[in-house]
Amino acid sequence: MSKGKAMALNQIQTMQLQLSQPELNRKITAFSPPGISIEAAKYPTLMASVLASTEPSEYLSIFDHPESWVGLDREAILSMRRRLHRFTIPIDAREKEPSKLVEALQTIALSVSPVAIEVEGANLPARNLYPLGGQLPAGSIVRINSLEIVSEPEISRVAKRIVELDIPASEAAWKLLDYDYSLDQVARLMSVGLLGRLDGRRFVPTRGAYKAVIDAYVSRCLIELCEKSVSTSYRIGRSEIHGDNFTLFFQPGLSGVDYFRIERTQKGFERDVSLEGVKNITTESKTSVLADHARFSAYRNLVKQNECAHLTIFHYSRNNSNNILGPWLVRAGVNGALESDQIVLDTKENAITVLETLLAPDISVWTKERSLLDDFGGVFKTVEN
Repeated sequence: MSKGKAMALNQIQTMQLQLSQPELNRKITAFSPPGISIEAAKYPTLMASVLASTEPSEYLSIFDHPESWVGLDREAILSMRRRLHRFTIPIDAREKEPSKLVEALQTIALSVSPVAIEVEGANLPARNLYPLGGQLPAGSIVRINSLEIVSEPEISRVAKRIVELDIPASEAAWKLLDYDYSLDQVARLMSVGLLGRLDGRRFVPTRGAYKAVIDAYVSRCLIELCEKSVSTSYRIGRSEIHGDNFTLFFQPGLSGVDYFRIERTQKGFERDVSLEGVKNITTESKTSVLADHARFSAYRNLVKQNECAHLTIFHYSRNNSNNILGPWLVRAGVNGALESDQIVLDTKENAITVLETLLAPDISVWTKERSLLDDFGGVFKTVEN
């Protein structure tokens, strides 16, 4: 009996060892819109991810192309993003190693059509959606050991020519945006080390790439607009997207964009502001990111219209569940208001009167307790209590 018991225990021990063994890696074929995300780790190590779906789709190209999302409901957008797993592998940002992986990432970033990849990794995790702080959300992380492109990417000739130039990143970004490349595409190229002086290029986290591109673009826009004639009219434009309201107020003056935000929470209304050129105001980090993206859309429109004006953006967030959509929602909302049928008024007094009737929520909420003029040191000249 004792011998039989010993054999049974040995069998149980063998079974436990088998169950505790790590999953064997396997080859996985996936399809990228294309999409890239670079996240911080411990510098010089960064985590590079290719956003890709294991399910082929005829609509794959719009999964990471927000400019194509006009008219889509919120759940459709989140469903697309949930399907994009993050196939993740570490890279050395300083040395740009391993070189084969870096070359593959840069090729995907340059592609203007979906790319098929083959990776080696463990079984796919459950399909979930995760926020990426200042970016669009994406699916679960899949740790991989290798990545190979198995289709023929369609490389843009314009982008390839520009990234081969030995010019500052700000100038390269301006050229790409002038050719109607999207902010997302330009930030992707910067994050994989394809913009800037040839001897100084590095991989950088994608969130930082967005910030760098926007700041450089706004600075160049201010230079371009200072030579334009100042607008003489007052205008109001409005839009609503997924429950968030955007009201834009144009007035004559030197080019500038101020961003005001109210978010409805369970505790009431939370207010924050980002005033251009004013550095003595403590702005919440989330508001700073949203303001950057709002300014990008606003300045891109002002440059296209050759218009020098001061623009104030009022953003009312009714539902904080929209935060998962990241700053894209602000860009889309501002663009919607810029493209709306705007109300044109002849005097500031009339403009403010109309603004008070259109602003959501009511003007009293924006100026609750103290006027915005008092709150922000007298620098807010648009709405007067």
